[in-house]
Amino acid sequence: MKLSLCGAGLGASLDTLGFAELAARHDFKGIDFGIGGAKKAAETLGGIDALKAKFAELGVEFGPFGLEIDWRKDDAAFEAGLDSLAEGAAFAGQIGADRCCTWMLPATDLDPEEWTGIVAGRFGKVADIFAPHGIRLGLEWVGPHHLRAGGVNATGKNKWVETMPETLTLIERIGRENVGLLVDSYHCYTTGATEADLAALPDAKIVHVHINDAPKGVGPAGARDGERVLPGTGEIDLPAFLRGLKGAGYTGYISCEVLAPKPLGDTPDEAASNVR
Repeated sequence: MKLSLCGAGLGASLDTLGFAELAARHDFKGIDFGIGGAKKAAETLGGIDALKAKFAELGVEFGPFGLEIDWRKDDAAFEAGLDSLAEGAAFAGQIGADRCCTWMLPATDLDPEEWTGIVAGRFGKVADIFAPHGIRLGLEWVGPHHLRAGGVNATGKNKWVETMPETLTLIERIGRENVGLLVDSYHCYTTGATEADLAALPDAKIVHVHINDAPKGVGPAGARDGERVLPGTGEIDLPAFLRGLKGAGYTGYISCEVLAPKPLGDTPDEAASNVR
């Protein structure tokens, strides 16, 4: 597995070039990035070839990028973003970025079966746009109990996708070979996904990985989404998590995504060092 630098917890917003330079200083092999920011970097440097040359000089690769289309709202909003998505996919292919990820809330106000049909259709269109450029789409389930239907911060009134098996069922319904999972240690912990569950996955089904930890003493039901801690400082069995990924044969990027109330250091360099 290769370490990719994630922007969560850095305490500052850096442009793509500044972020890549930060990653290089701390020996990260890749960066999590946005297509819009990477395009601006290419413009600043004078083109795609110059951007690729800069990254090669830094020894940093383009890791996973976020899905930049509004798939969570109505059909009109989604359809309006398809041309831009296609342009972004072509750009990603040119710079060698082959993994895109998005997260899914665990509850919906719509009828769950209706929402599943809508989402499956939309992700199918996204996957079809990505396929010619060799890009895979990773879907992340969100496990914390307080966000589920009936939870204190419920994201909808009806239960939807909360677990890895439910996400795999959705992926099967989408029916595209280039759609898989974003596996996050926090969401595995809050939903009871085990080392054996991870090891049983084929590598082709894992698009990207997030690692982080839960505060000691909260338990899976009490682990809140924005209160994560650095790996190794909490109560998640991360050695088992990593063994599971190894058992699956995963060799892609892994990003430390610590969503927390405070930055992980007084400066971005200190935060990156703490993550590393």
